[in-house]
Amino acid sequence: MSARRPLIVVANRLPVSQGDDGWTASAGGLVTALRPVMDEVGGAWIGWDDNANSVPTRVDGLGCDLHAVKLSRAVVRGYYHGFANRTLWPLFHDLLARPVIDRDLWDSYLTANEAFAEVTAKVAADTDPAPTIWVQDYHLLLLPGMLRDRLPDARIGFFLHIPFPPPELIARLPWRDQLLSGMLAADSVGFHTSRFRDNFLRSVARVKPDVQIDGDVLTMPDGRQVRAVAHPISIDAAGFAELARSEQTEAELADLRTQFQGRHVFLGVDRLDYTKGIRHRLDSIEQLLDRRPDLRGRFTFVQIAVPSRDDVKEYRQLRTQVETEVGRINGLFTEPGQDVPVHYLFRAVPREALAAYYRLADVMCVTPLKDGMNLVAKEFVTVQAATDGDGVLLLSEFCGAEIEFGNDPVRCNPFDVEGTSLLMESALHLDLADRRARIQRLGAVVREQDVYRWVTDQLDAAEQGPEGS
Repeated sequence: MSARRPLIVVANRLPVSQGDDGWTASAGGLVTALRPVMDEVGGAWIGWDDNANSVPTRVDGLGCDLHAVKLSRAVVRGYYHGFANRTLWPLFHDLLARPVIDRDLWDSYLTANEAFAEVTAKVAADTDPAPTIWVQDYHLLLLPGMLRDRLPDARIGFFLHIPFPPPELIARLPWRDQLLSGMLAADSVGFHTSRFRDNFLRSVARVKPDVQIDGDVLTMPDGRQVRAVAHPISIDAAGFAELARSEQTEAELADLRTQFQGRHVFLGVDRLDYTKGIRHRLDSIEQLLDRRPDLRGRFTFVQIAVPSRDDVKEYRQLRTQVETEVGRINGLFTEPGQDVPVHYLFRAVPREALAAYYRLADVMCVTPLKDGMNLVAKEFVTVQAATDGDGVLLLSEFCGAEIEFGNDPVRCNPFDVEGTSLLMESALHLDLADRRARIQRLGAVVREQDVYRWVTDQLDAAEQGPEGS
């Protein structure tokens, strides 16, 4: 592969946060993976921030310039809280909630994407040599098209971090043609799985019959070619393995083992989102405790629910529903003088504490109703494998990680609450040697396909084009 071009990453948010000590780099997986590339070739990161006027050009730990996109509060409400998360998010997650079809929200989405395009085109024009522009996720589906209009010869990659739905669902969007045209303006369009990629190809075939499709290469009416690729996102496996063995994680784990001594520990770690299946999971836990009274007092389910999108009505309602369910289950199954069976933490936890919970868990419940990938599953198996653990991964068949992991997890259908409950019970009784062998194989999958491999694959696809030129 030839030397990399400078890189411009465009995402909804900037990879920085402002605290009492000033601006610092975020600790996300994408940021971590891109640091070596940015340090080598340079570049920029473009995103929206609440305090756009005060964002610095540079932050320690990031080898790129920061460019903040300014959006009014009204546009943010319509674009982010509205069209992105009340229209696209539920539709792309198989209608788990009813999508809102509203032209005012669409207008805000257009306005926001135009604002991103103006900033990105200016930064790209000032970058020498010509950069690769890498657009991220469903917030910016129109952006590749807007950039192609402004920069006809630009190298543009796009990656969708959530599922892409089948054509029957895309057809419900009044703006399906515009959204697909926006994506098709990229040189490569990336998805987590071949299933999501094929949904995209079938949607293009249905909505845009003038586009020729040959395998994963699409030829536009003007002759320009686009490649649709399937590259599963991953984590910094080496970093998580090191975290799993750190002194601080060991100290956190010692406290947890004392707290939950003598109990089977099940764990859930999710953003509080209706796609994650938390309510279905709680129903399965309730059935398990009802069916197995001998587990009461010897069983704990820890649910870490990271706050998410509190400005969206559906998410506020979900929080109330989940907390009501937790209280009801604890009321039903708490024995006199015993601890409650469900520990509910509505907050993010520090990385060392999270790794300690991963090490503690006998069964990790990753049971989304629909998910693009689910990195929690990869974090869990990496931490367990790095410490010779024997935890069991209970994994939904409706998330992208299921395809990579094969039959080593205990696979479940989270919509089948009783069936999932029975699988939870069976996970407790798997042979010890079998559990350890499974977790080592799962850890090896993540090590071989880590986040650095994902970044390389994505940038190669964008820079080389359909013909590898």
